[in-house]
Amino acid sequence: MVTRMNIYGATGVGRVRTNNEDCYIALVGDECPAGIDALLIVADGMGGHAAGEVASKMAVEGMVDKLVGEEDYLTSLEGAGFGAALGKILEEVSGEVYVAGQFPPNQGMGTTCTVAAIKSSQLYLAHIGDSRAYLFRDGDLHQLTTDHTWVEEAVVSGILTRDAARFHPNRSVITRAVGLDPEVDADKQMMPLMGGDLLLLCSDGLNSMVTDADITDLLSSNVPEQVCAALIDVARGAGGHDNVTVVVAAS
Repeated sequence: MVTRMNIYGATGVGRVRTNNEDCYIALVGDECPAGIDALLIVADGMGGHAAGEVASKMAVEGMVDKLVGEEDYLTSLEGAGFGAALGKILEEVSGEVYVAGQFPPNQGMGTTCTVAAIKSSQLYLAHIGDSRAYLFRDGDLHQLTTDHTWVEEAVVSGILTRDAARFHPNRSVITRAVGLDPEVDADKQMMPLMGGDLLLLCSDGLNSMVTDADITDLLSSNVPEQVCAALIDVARGAGGHDNVTVVVAAS
């Protein structure tokens, strides 16, 4: 049973790019829409697409606005019902980003979006793209989300090994994103949280630079309030090729 969550978040431009197309929010307690104990969202505007920073901001703000707008309905939901509603809201936000991206100056924009809502010690995830959610429990790191990328599909089908995928030239090719198509399916899942759990959301600017083993070491050796800055520093030290955003919720 989780009785209290401590929330931290940080973002950095990296060492190569000049602007930050990532966007995040980390809310807890009374800051959250009614009925939600903690809300974490990470969105990564797609590099190479117009106005990625606009798309990521639209995704984050759109999720919060819709969760607030549907508070009366959402507070009545638990379990799979709430999880399905969270995923549907993300799909609706994707449709709005798509419409906004049909006209200059934002034509073709897109973004990833990973949403984590904690409600009565249950974690609910809605996810599109290749930002990630991890759970750090009892010293072990578990990737909860699946990357919507060409290389992930190639690994699953046996075309690539996991190690080869990390350095493949097509590793940034997204197969599913917010705003690129009129309709998109969000991945949805739910699971109970336990005391001592740490939930981590990040843009791929972290995991493309830092291995899961190194992330585990940093989580093991830093208190939660230091984790975000420590992970961003390591990503920068490894090259910092992309914007990097890290948000954590610790119980």
